[in-house]
Amino acid sequence: MSRHQSGWIEVSEVERALAALRAGEGHPSVRATTLNLVVRCGNAEHLKIANRVLDRIGSSRPLRAMIVMPATGTPRARVSSDSGSDQRHGVFNELVELRGNRVALPSSVTSLLVADLPVFLWWQGELPPEGDAVLEEMIEMTTRMIVDSDQAGIDAVARVDAMATGLVDLAWVRTGPWREAIAALFDGRSQRKLLDHLVAVEVSGPRNQSALLAGWLRSRLGREVGLETRRAVRVNRVRLICGDESFLVERSGRNEHGTASGPGLAPRTVALPSSAVALLLAGELDRLGAERPFEDALAEAQAA
Repeated sequence: MSRHQSGWIEVSEVERALAALRAGEGHPSVRATTLNLVVRCGNAEHLKIANRVLDRIGSSRPLRAMIVMPATGTPRARVSSDSGSDQRHGVFNELVELRGNRVALPSSVTSLLVADLPVFLWWQGELPPEGDAVLEEMIEMTTRMIVDSDQAGIDAVARVDAMATGLVDLAWVRTGPWREAIAALFDGRSQRKLLDHLVAVEVSGPRNQSALLAGWLRSRLGREVGLETRRAVRVNRVRLICGDESFLVERSGRNEHGTASGPGLAPRTVALPSSAVALLLAGELDRLGAERPFEDALAEAQAA
């Protein structure tokens, strides 16, 4: 991958600068962009993560990405592009970094969106308080918003969920392999009968992922399920207590797989990957709209 970058310029000069980069790399004037991705960064660490993620997901699709970071003064922009190797058949990505007064940033972003394409907003870190005008403006322009309740908290994500037309929580996405493994435990008739007696779940993992797993179980079963959480960096163990019996999904050490077991079941190996942010995000760029199981799980997690 080769990357070419400009210096800081006026926002009004961005389109001309990008056109010059396309021409300089021998690309046609007609772009093949498939989506707009707006990445909100609150600090230098977010900026590093954003650039690392964009380097990885840019190889899969042509896009226009805008990294937005609050600073002082009138918004200014720095544009860059990357063109892939022959294997990517000339995929061209447009990257725009915007810095300036946070109140003025939403209008700058709006002016640079490629028309008639979906707009994904990835908001890193904590979310602003209720009534924040900048957040409301950013959500208004967005087709789908991506947040992380492991960073922002369940209550803040639930508040934004009421505002956004399509919201995804990366903490919820991380629980996907665990939800699949848990559901598979109850495929058999006798196991399904025991599921009727599920009273509590014990989770070793991040607090918000644990809450979402419990919320998912409550929403699917339509009744209260207790939760006991043992804090850990990632989910390592889930025990489902069904009366006097219990089912267990547990990671094998630091591996990306584990074992699922329960009454009447031979232990089976299950995949429990801890995917990088780039992989999680790339998967969500292929989806539009709200996800009802997440909405239901979030509501139950917040109510608990």
